[in-house]
Amino acid sequence: MVASLGPMTKTLQDLIDESIFISTEYQARLAELTQGAEWDVDFSAPAFTLQSEPPVRLTPYLLGTDSASRGSWIWSWQELGHFPAVVVSAAVQAREAGEQLGVAELTTDELPAAEGLARRLTLAAKAVTGVYAHYPAGAGGGVTAWLLLEGPELELPELTVERMMRVIAEALTTDTAVDHNLAVDSYAKLRGAHVEWDTEATCVVTVGDGAQRFWFDDHQISGVEPAEPAVGPEVLADLAADARERAEALRAQRREAEAAAAREEAAPPAPRAEEPAGEPEPLEVPGFVAEEPAEPAPAQPREEPVAAGFDDDADRPFDQEPSEREVRPGRVSTTVVPEPVREPAPAAEPAPQPAAEPAPAAEPVREPVGEAEREPVAEREVVAGPAVPGGPSAEPVVEGAEEEEREAEHAEQGERKKGFFSRFFGL
Repeated sequence: MVASLGPMTKTLQDLIDESIFISTEYQARLAELTQGAEWDVDFSAPAFTLQSEPPVRLTPYLLGTDSASRGSWIWSWQELGHFPAVVVSAAVQAREAGEQLGVAELTTDELPAAEGLARRLTLAAKAVTGVYAHYPAGAGGGVTAWLLLEGPELELPELTVERMMRVIAEALTTDTAVDHNLAVDSYAKLRGAHVEWDTEATCVVTVGDGAQRFWFDDHQISGVEPAEPAVGPEVLADLAADARERAEALRAQRREAEAAAAREEAAPPAPRAEEPAGEPEPLEVPGFVAEEPAEPAPAQPREEPVAAGFDDDADRPFDQEPSEREVRPGRVSTTVVPEPVREPAPAAEPAPQPAAEPAPAAEPVREPVGEAEREPVAEREVVAGPAVPGGPSAEPVVEGAEEEEREAEHAEQGERKKGFFSRFFGL
């Protein structure tokens, strides 16, 4: 193997080159599963479900959002606590890898929008997480939430010469790979194949049913021809075991990243820079996030979100940008605990007044989307995140003098969450 293929520090493009071929193969597998099926995602489960027959349920990891109106990419780890730790674990894992490898794009919480940036960040995240399938979920309003997807249904078949050549050919049509030497070397190792480098200009990749020699000119594939296998089945079996061990090591790192996310969530929030003076903008929750009370509430007439299918243009099997045509989002739901809304106390009169009776608990209030102005209320607004019944974020009802203190804390948390979701979803 060429010694320069494994530097201690890497660039974003290095990570993209390492993942591009296997990413292409996983995207093709995901396209086989979708077959135009509708989908929905529930971050509280968490589950990304294809409404096929039978349904296919995958684990989603939210990397971040790309917003045309906001003009930036925001990593989901920018403010932890709004989503379950497992949902943001891959993003946190990518951040930690970026710190180790010196890749600033993985450690900067918000980046100015640029053509193809979201896809490039996603491809780089694949290289350091070992999760190689992704889906850009349209959230409406020019916002796209980029998800990594994982599940046994995405398992790849044994690599053959024909499959390898088809994957590489399809990946190269996107003009994403820059260092083809690195891309071929990485793909062979990830798929348990054997790669033998004679010089930087040529190598032989051996798989179960044969081998191919690749020729390179200035780190670009310039030719391919059949070759004699360099190793036998026993060596390939050992290499396949090595690939599985590397994949398991990345899963272990992701579990550590999940624990780190939970610790950061529990830590006191760092003070944010003061916002410019002016009236705070109300949070407009996009259709991408649907709030579902834990207990039944009186039926209210509302339009149910419609699960979107993969139309022909958007259902692309390979690593390409999502269709410019806006894709309607699937239903995104998170279970939350509704809290009572207290009516504002009446204005104080000059004369002494008897103590007011405690106000009865009101039904949960759903904030209308697009409301120009609203009266600020003290209750916590949980749009999405880990506040499930019985979970660490769920809080008991507090009575007496402590209730006012709790409401003030809820109001502060609500404003902080509103600010994050406004930025995260480009509102």
